[in-house]
Amino acid sequence: MHDPLQAAAAWHVRLSAGDSPADREAWQAWHDEAPEHRAAWQRVERLKDLLAQAPTGCTQVLQRTGRHGRPARRALIGGLGALALAAVSYPWLPWLGAAPVDWVATGAGEQRELALPDGTQVLLAALSRVGIQDGRRARTLQLTQGSLQVQTAPGGHDKPLSVQTRDGSVRPLGTRFTVTLAAQHTLVAVREHAVEVLPNGAALPVRVSAGQRALFTAAGVEPPTAIDGSEDAWARGMLLALDQPLAGFLQALQQQSGVTLSCDPAVTGLRVSGSFLARDPQRSLATLAAQHGLKLVQRGAGWHLAAR
Repeated sequence: MHDPLQAAAAWHVRLSAGDSPADREAWQAWHDEAPEHRAAWQRVERLKDLLAQAPTGCTQVLQRTGRHGRPARRALIGGLGALALAAVSYPWLPWLGAAPVDWVATGAGEQRELALPDGTQVLLAALSRVGIQDGRRARTLQLTQGSLQVQTAPGGHDKPLSVQTRDGSVRPLGTRFTVTLAAQHTLVAVREHAVEVLPNGAALPVRVSAGQRALFTAAGVEPPTAIDGSEDAWARGMLLALDQPLAGFLQALQQQSGVTLSCDPAVTGLRVSGSFLARDPQRSLATLAAQHGLKLVQRGAGWHLAAR
């Protein structure tokens, strides 16, 4: 059996039927033989929690496997392999009977601090949405919009944590990191220790260490590069602009501050660089206006930058 995922599913069935010392030793040898084997086993392990909570009929199929010979066994192994791929790509599929998901969302100018039962701290950025799923064997943060920062609790935990996006998963290795879901990719930036990134279509995870950032899609991970500070500036109440068009800068500042911001069409392409206080947009725009010879005008509850 050359497909690591199919082999992992077969080992799961074999060990579930009767975990003898000989079987456990043989499984360990297979598991340690190659990184692909370890990654495949990790995927099947993620599925076990979903299967444990599946409808009764699914559980009965598992229980009957050992009594119906090789054809049924092969069918279940194939089904587990396909199910594992689906569950890793779409961990919240309702037909798997997964643990309930608690959804938390933020509006413009709003951040939310969340604490997991083990003490892990999660900070949700403005205009973001995350689903918290606490299963029997694993915990998942499903980021479907915006950004979040995770500071894992010290010490080990019996249930591994991962951040899932449409592109794949990020597994912390005792660390502080941010994840941002963009239109075409997911961005992960690591401040402490390291994480493992596993795209939906990949067999092996990629390690991203402290001081590094990486873009990934469902197809793969780009080589990690050095962080520049813009990835998690929002968590410090800052907005970092690096040669950014004024229109894009105002949109980002409006998102973080919750204050309506605009500018004259003639200056939308003005390039902006610097660090700005997202929680004090008036002060930030006053500084920007002074630097570029613009005029700051109040419009209702918002602010407008005009050419002089």
